[in-house]
Amino acid sequence: MAYYDSQRKGQSAHSLRSCIPGGGWEIVSLTQRRIDGVEVDGEPPACEPHRDPVRGPEALANYWFQQRGRVIDNEHLVKWYLFWDALTRNRSDGALVRLTSVARPSEDVDEADRRLSAFARDLASLLDRHIPN
Repeated sequence: MAYYDSQRKGQSAHSLRSCIPGGGWEIVSLTQRRIDGVEVDGEPPACEPHRDPVRGPEALANYWFQQRGRVIDNEHLVKWYLFWDALTRNRSDGALVRLTSVARPSEDVDEADRRLSAFARDLASLLDRHIPN
């Protein structure tokens, strides 16, 4: 996870579509799905976190942007709200939450997904205390 108290050019949350391939991994597919039990500010996120199978050792990455009271799954909307909130609220803070799980040699990717989803449920309730609305 990365939190930015101020996002400016070159220092902002960015899409995994950029950094995963930049790190030498290949994104196999981009899908969205709701993770049961994940809530932000007591509500299910307005978005469905991305579930991105990644080639290399089989891995999954779930991610969302949590910024200024919004949970966003679209990097274009993130930039729009960043502009809008800087203009109207004088705020540009925000976080990128990325959770990754690599399948162990003895398990399939569905087991890694269950482990990742359980961690997301545990973590989401803690984030409310640390990411400003």
